[in-house]
Amino acid sequence: MRDRLRNLSVWTLLWLLPAALALAVVRLEGDVLYRAQELSLFLTTRHFFSTQAVYPGGPLSWLGCLATTVFYSRAWTFVMLSVLWGLCAVLVGRLFRLRGWWRLMGVALPLALAACLTQTGYWLYCQKLSGHMMVPTLGVLLALLIALFGLTLRRRSPWLCVVWMILSASAGYPLMGAYSFLATALMVWPGEWRRDGWASRMVVPTVAAGLLIAVVPWVYYHVYSQVELSQIYCAAMPTFGIDSNDFPQYRLPYYGIMLSLVPAMLCALKPERFLPKHWHAAAISLLVLAAALVGLRRVWYTDANFHREIRQSLAIERQDWEGVLRIARERTDEMPTRIMVLNRNLALFRLGRAGDEVFHYREGDALPNAPWPVSISRVNGRQLYYHYGLENFCYRWCMEQGIETGWSVDGLRLMAKASLLNGEYDVARKYLGLLKHTLHHRAWAEHYETYLNHPELIRQDAEMEPITHLMEGDNHLDTDNMHVENYLVNTFSTSTGSDPLRQELNLLFAMLSRDIPTFWQRFFEYVPTHAQQHMPLHFQEAAYLYGQLEHTVDTSHMPFDDEVRRTYAEFMQFNEQCGTMTLEQKKKAFYPAYGKTFYYYYFLVRGLTTL
Repeated sequence: MRDRLRNLSVWTLLWLLPAALALAVVRLEGDVLYRAQELSLFLTTRHFFSTQAVYPGGPLSWLGCLATTVFYSRAWTFVMLSVLWGLCAVLVGRLFRLRGWWRLMGVALPLALAACLTQTGYWLYCQKLSGHMMVPTLGVLLALLIALFGLTLRRRSPWLCVVWMILSASAGYPLMGAYSFLATALMVWPGEWRRDGWASRMVVPTVAAGLLIAVVPWVYYHVYSQVELSQIYCAAMPTFGIDSNDFPQYRLPYYGIMLSLVPAMLCALKPERFLPKHWHAAAISLLVLAAALVGLRRVWYTDANFHREIRQSLAIERQDWEGVLRIARERTDEMPTRIMVLNRNLALFRLGRAGDEVFHYREGDALPNAPWPVSISRVNGRQLYYHYGLENFCYRWCMEQGIETGWSVDGLRLMAKASLLNGEYDVARKYLGLLKHTLHHRAWAEHYETYLNHPELIRQDAEMEPITHLMEGDNHLDTDNMHVENYLVNTFSTSTGSDPLRQELNLLFAMLSRDIPTFWQRFFEYVPTHAQQHMPLHFQEAAYLYGQLEHTVDTSHMPFDDEVRRTYAEFMQFNEQCGTMTLEQKKKAFYPAYGKTFYYYYFLVRGLTTL
């Protein structure tokens, strides 16, 4: 009875612990996982499979893309990760013939697999391996199944195991890449020599395994024309390099996969002879899992700004502009990144409140937490270009990222909408046709397909109608030098427009540029078409300040609000009282009373780094 309860407890934990891990990942990284499926692509077409299969391990990447689509639903993501990680934990115990509490050693493997998923960070926008988030889990699971079947055959005959090894390595490399090496190695791990008690029975399988691991990739190197010689032993493995710079720290979770199997291998050598008590096994297993959990915690990417950027991007997709602002108002010790600031300014503009509230939020230029320079163009530049009416730039960056890091649902959707706005309906039809072959975005594509035959509906679309007002003039394509913010400021502050909404946007960017002559040009274009409206507060502040600083424009007759005049007078008086304070000291002193004014922005917000 006691043994039954013990076995029941062990089996319960073998499934419960991976499920708890999956729940933690989904709760903490749900938005990142959802964004990952948008930045991935899976099509239910033969052509899509064939494009993956031209690389060794391509079918495994195809499966990874399929599994990534499950991230569309948090509930199904939890179910999928729980089942896959639970299977991995159980298979480790079966493979190494662990008993009792020693079986819990298998849970170290799901912790390593979770680390491969949660350490992604900004690699989400740079990784070139299709389905990279789920490839490690699926690859390791397949390797365990292949190795377990091979060891089952070896118990009947070593030669059967060798035949299976040759078949699995020869067929496994094109199907699952480097993970086939793991399957081959697990069939001849050192414990099998001891278990047979007669080393000669393992000599042939071990030699065969070594030869297969060394030779098979060289043979297939002459088959796959797309594979470089340096990549033949790491097929279906992610690359962590940008512009000839390598970042090996991101490979730690993949080393952790191998390391997580070591305790199970040691336990397979029958440690119960030295540790006979059941609590010994339970205690040691828990210590191993605690160490693995510490390792997971060390590599888990937890940058708050990164997560806020993703949440803002998802809110923009839903046109939840108030949601973007709620995220911007969240209290945090971290300065916002420029990506967050641009998202916030876009939301304020779409709500018609930028001229009154753009300085009510914290300015910042915190760099993205990554060991390489992260540009806005790579993260959400194409989304910003789309909403600001620069559809050719949106299309250009979608195309470049598709070529560099692979096509994505997000890119296809933006290219389809940009093509619709540009009147390029045949191009839009192509991308909408591709999206109809996805698992979750067919209805979205069918909705926008109606615009192909009824272009007038574009003017009735809540998202696209405001964009049409911004597409005045020549929608030419030059270069932004990957500096999205500078390009937006320079483009709109120096351009003219007859549409009132475009004039408001031009004036907004002219004010943010702090270029006085440019501001006055946009100001006098804006005023006649908005004469019946109350001028936004920050526009008044900028005009009043420039009128006081330079007397090139007579502002004495302009109907400024009393608050504008009073705040300016108090600001300048307080500035005289501050005397010889440094810029940083003045920032702290002025912010409580004047931090939400253009005066504070003009004089004290300096040296912001744009990306």
